[in-house]
Amino acid sequence: MGSIRTHIRQLETSDEQWHALIGALAAAYERGWQPADLVHVAARSLDAATVRNAAGAVLHEAHVSGAWSRAPRGWLDQLRTIADTHPAVNGRSGIDATQCGSLTFLWRRLPRWHVLCPPPSSWPTHRADDPLDGTTNADPKVLNKIRGLLAKAESTEYTEEAETLTAKAQELMTRYAIGTALLEAAAPGSRVVVHSKRIHLDNPYVKQKALLLTSIGDANQVQTAFTAQLGIATVVGSPVDLEQVEMLFTSLLVQANRAMRTAGETGSRSAPFRKAFLFGFAVRIGQRLTEAGKAATAEAVVESEVEYRDLLPILANRAEAVRAEVARLFGPMREMTCSAADALGWHAGRSAADEATLVSPGPAIAG
Repeated sequence: MGSIRTHIRQLETSDEQWHALIGALAAAYERGWQPADLVHVAARSLDAATVRNAAGAVLHEAHVSGAWSRAPRGWLDQLRTIADTHPAVNGRSGIDATQCGSLTFLWRRLPRWHVLCPPPSSWPTHRADDPLDGTTNADPKVLNKIRGLLAKAESTEYTEEAETLTAKAQELMTRYAIGTALLEAAAPGSRVVVHSKRIHLDNPYVKQKALLLTSIGDANQVQTAFTAQLGIATVVGSPVDLEQVEMLFTSLLVQANRAMRTAGETGSRSAPFRKAFLFGFAVRIGQRLTEAGKAATAEAVVESEVEYRDLLPILANRAEAVRAEVARLFGPMREMTCSAADALGWHAGRSAADEATLVSPGPAIAG
C-alpha cells in the first residue's frame, strides 16, 4: 500500500501585498520609527520566520530607496546590525502571504512616535559628512581597546584579573570622556550636542532591565525614558555618554545574567526570585556607579591639570541640555515604580552587584 502524502501549500505573496508591506514600512519611518524598532516590535509578537522576513523587507527597502548612501550614520548602523543578525534574508524571497499580511497590519498600526532623527523624506540625495549626524566621532582605537578590556573582564573567572582589566577600562573611559568635554567646550562657537538613541530590551524581565539601564544612565548624565508596552528605552545624552552607557549596560547585563544563573543553582529559579535579583542588582549598581563617578572624576581632573571650577560649568551645561531635550521629546514623565517580592533574590542581586566589575561612569559633578 502506497504512502499518503499531504502537501500544505503556502500562498505566495502577490505584488500588491508586497508593495503594501513596503509602503507600511516607509510610512512608519515617516512617523518616527527606525529600522531596528520595526524588527524589534515584530519579534515581540510574531514568530521567528516572520521576523526574518521583517528584516528582509527592511533591507530590501533600504536598497531600493538608496538609504545606504543617504541615511544618517546611526540609521546605517542599524541596517548593518540587521544584516549581520539575519545574513540569509533576501528581500521578498521566502515570505508568504500570511507573513506579509501580519507585518503590514503590525506596521500600519504603529502610532506616531518621537522623531529622533530626520525621516527618509528629508534626507539629501547623497549623505554629507556631518560630524553631528548622530555619531560620537570617537577615536576607534580607544573604543576598541575599551571594548576588548570589557570583554575580557566579562569572561574571566578570576576576580583579581577582572578588577585589573576593569580598572584600566575605567581609566581610559574617564580620561576620554572628560577630555572630550573639555575639547568641545574650548572649540570656537561650541555648543552642547545632545542626541537620543533607542535601546531594545528583550523578554523576560524587561522592566528590571530598564531599571538597570536607568541606574547606569543616572550616573552618566544620561536620562532614560522607558516605553514598557514596546520594551524600548530611549536614552538621551551627549554622544560620548550614550556610547559609554550602552557599553556599560551590555557588560553589566552579561554579568548580571551570569550571576543570576549561578545564584539560581543554589537558591531559587522562580520568576519572583529572578525579578528581585535583577532589581537588587540594578539598585546597588546605581549606587556603586555614583560613588565611583565622583572618585574617578577627581582623579581625571588631577591628571588633566584642570580645575573643578573650569569643569563644573561644562558638566552643568551638559546636564541642562539633556533635561531640555528630554522635555522637548517627551514632556512630563512619571517615575517608573519597581518592587521586589522575593527577599532572597533581592539580597542575592545586591551581593552580585557588589562583585560586578565596573567601568568608570565618566564625568560626574563631584559634591
